[in-house]
Amino acid sequence: MPSENPIESIAKGATEGILDWTSEKINELVTKFKEKDIAFIEDVETIEIAKKQRNKAEWKLFKRFVKDKDLRILFQMGLTLRELEDCKKDFEPLRGRIKNRYNFKGLHIAQIVQNGIFSKYIGNILDKASTDEELGFEILELFDKVEHNVIFIKAADNDKQKIREILTRIDANSPKTFIISSSGTANAICKKIHEKLMKELSGYVSESCSTENKEIYFLNRKED
Repeated sequence: MPSENPIESIAKGATEGILDWTSEKINELVTKFKEKDIAFIEDVETIEIAKKQRNKAEWKLFKRFVKDKDLRILFQMGLTLRELEDCKKDFEPLRGRIKNRYNFKGLHIAQIVQNGIFSKYIGNILDKASTDEELGFEILELFDKVEHNVIFIKAADNDKQKIREILTRIDANSPKTFIISSSGTANAICKKIHEKLMKELSGYVSESCSTENKEIYFLNRKED
């Protein structure tokens, strides 16, 4: 049997390639094009969930004080992670894409929002900030210094090592507020760390904002 004509084969492949552009794929391309800032998510369903976050009061409050484009995207990603988690959907692929695009600092910023730390933080500082400008500064400070002033506890963490790490960070930076957070199976070790830490830490008072599945502690520096 004679072999297939190579020119006909190429033409056939090109035609099949065009036909493979289903309406679903076209819609996917259009969605990504329209949402180019968050197209790195690479999943149309998740992009649609991310778009919905812009209607939330938490987003509108943040947008009022923060103009930085990357911070706005990371905040939106944090809200998206939270919704995926609440709906029992796999949020690890999005976490991975956030880390690849914005490194660990960006991921930690998104986690602050995902874990509800931001909304609790606003409540923590609201009566301490006398003006909108001061409140805006404190919000930017939270995200700018996330690597210094926020720590996420994991279930496998060693309590003594984490206490030393926290004390070292506080001694080095003397933050107005240091935040300790955990979720799920890490809550037990987080409580233990917090309890032991407060016996060694001077000059700070602790406020707890725990929920059913999360532990959040705000260590606020005492006013002189």
